[in-house]
Amino acid sequence: MIKQFKYLAILLVLTTVLYLPSLKNKLNNWDDAAYILNNPHIELTKANIEKSFFQGEVHRMYAPLTALSNSIIHHFYGTSPQPYIFTNLIIHLCNIVLIFIFISLIIKNPYIPIITAALFALHPMQVESVAYAAGKRDVLYVFFYLLSLIFYIVYLEKITKYILSLLFALLSLLSKGQALTIPFTLVLISLFMNGKWKSRSFWLDKLPFFLLSAVIAFKVFSAPQYAVGSFTSTSYMDSSMPVLYRIIYASYGFIQYIILLLVPYKLSLVHPYPEIAGKYIIPVSYYFYVIIFFGLVYFFFRYAVKKKFLWFGLAFFAINIFMLLQLIPNSYGIMNDHYVYFSGIGIFLIVGERLSNEFFNKKYFFILKFIFIFYFIFLSTSSFLRINAFKNSMAVWSDVIKKYPECYMAYNNRGLACYNKELYDNAFNDYSKAIELNPNNAAPYNNRGVIYNDRGIYDKAIVDFTKAIELKPDYTDAYYNRGNAFVHRGIYDVAITDYTKVIELKPDNALVYNNRGAIYDEEKIYDKAINDYTKAIELKPDYALAYNNRGSIYKSVGSLDKACLDFTKAAELGSDEAKENVEKNCSGKH
Repeated sequence: MIKQFKYLAILLVLTTVLYLPSLKNKLNNWDDAAYILNNPHIELTKANIEKSFFQGEVHRMYAPLTALSNSIIHHFYGTSPQPYIFTNLIIHLCNIVLIFIFISLIIKNPYIPIITAALFALHPMQVESVAYAAGKRDVLYVFFYLLSLIFYIVYLEKITKYILSLLFALLSLLSKGQALTIPFTLVLISLFMNGKWKSRSFWLDKLPFFLLSAVIAFKVFSAPQYAVGSFTSTSYMDSSMPVLYRIIYASYGFIQYIILLLVPYKLSLVHPYPEIAGKYIIPVSYYFYVIIFFGLVYFFFRYAVKKKFLWFGLAFFAINIFMLLQLIPNSYGIMNDHYVYFSGIGIFLIVGERLSNEFFNKKYFFILKFIFIFYFIFLSTSSFLRINAFKNSMAVWSDVIKKYPECYMAYNNRGLACYNKELYDNAFNDYSKAIELNPNNAAPYNNRGVIYNDRGIYDKAIVDFTKAIELKPDYTDAYYNRGNAFVHRGIYDVAITDYTKVIELKPDNALVYNNRGAIYDEEKIYDKAINDYTKAIELKPDYALAYNNRGSIYKSVGSLDKACLDFTKAAELGSDEAKENVEKNCSGKH
């Protein structure tokens, strides 16, 4: 056992060294943006915590414990990426140890636990959960999941350990919905260890876990990501998709996950659905995956059930990947690499058992040792290179485009990254490519319209914004941007109509109230302008521009006292124009 712990220590050091370059990665414009950068509830406040636990996240997930952990890091470090990724790495290292302990408890072979842990630690499919800040949802739920399994296995008649197992199950469920499989995994482990499933005691101690998962399942499946009709973008699987399509896609995903776990290639943040101009299709090759899938099912029940490790590993994988196969729409892609962060343990266990047994074959020992070393060098090198794909937003989407050159969503998102880097020509080209690949997606029209707006080509901007609105009638950004274009053209009545539409769709937008107020101000409709500026200030109490604008109106109508109050407040909030207004108009007034 001492030798195994020595191997474990070496593995932890190797994993740490392997992932150190990830600490240079930046937050990107995909899930990092939703979870951290653009999350309006990221601040560590009582109200935000309550909202997270009782209502779910603004990014449409129910993962309040993950959200809380991000809020804590944000409280101390803001949006600096290193603390988020460093936390992921530390939890990943803990998970390696926990997997070693978990496998050691259910399998007496001394080599299988360390080989399984090594595959888990070094496999490149794990990179997305570790080197990517948003991956905390995976590493955190697995950490508590494994603790729950371990304490369940060792509790025997000790109620304290049983309660701890339940507690860790709850914490895992609150970290990510994938933990709903905990009671089924416990059933599988009990079958593997003793197989006495017909007794009442076999099921009795698992009942609280089923009840706990049922309660959390209600919250998870009540989250907007599962709501019927919530998928307004073709980046997401359409909830009205025929069941046959879902079965075919699920069969493809199941087999592909196993293939990638054995021979990782073409890894990507997004594995898009096969589409033509935004319409889902079924490539001929996918029907072969259906045949392979049902062939594997036949193999499992005909042959694998006779081999203990084989059936346990396959069943472990199947149980923990099943709800992620898009039979119920919940994702932007047909597959997601990070979905196998935990379920992949089942496949790693099968490989570990085979390698362990073959090592005792002295005839082929040196050949097998060479293959074993080569395979782990291949995994480690692939992981090291994969880390670089998450360096920043441009790297992420360039990697997706390299793997899937027809992925219009990747072009649109790389365009956003280019725009933020002020590479406007590159952004324009990417948006145009996204439109060419899928002319029925609203986002790239809106984004390209912004560039036309910036360049003063307002007629073309209005055309693009209008097209975006035709494709997505509730697209508030497009209405807002088109309103801005109409302002530049001096067509104020239409601009007011667009701004008013934004307010109808999203009444908590302070910026649009300010902009509409500016038009009323220009048109000398001062009462409406004051009302809009006041509303903007109510929504955003630190809105210096709105204070200054309202102050200018008060000055125009002769209410100098009120004007000076607003100018002074705006100056306190950092407005240089307001400071000048205070000096010019408010001497002796404050």
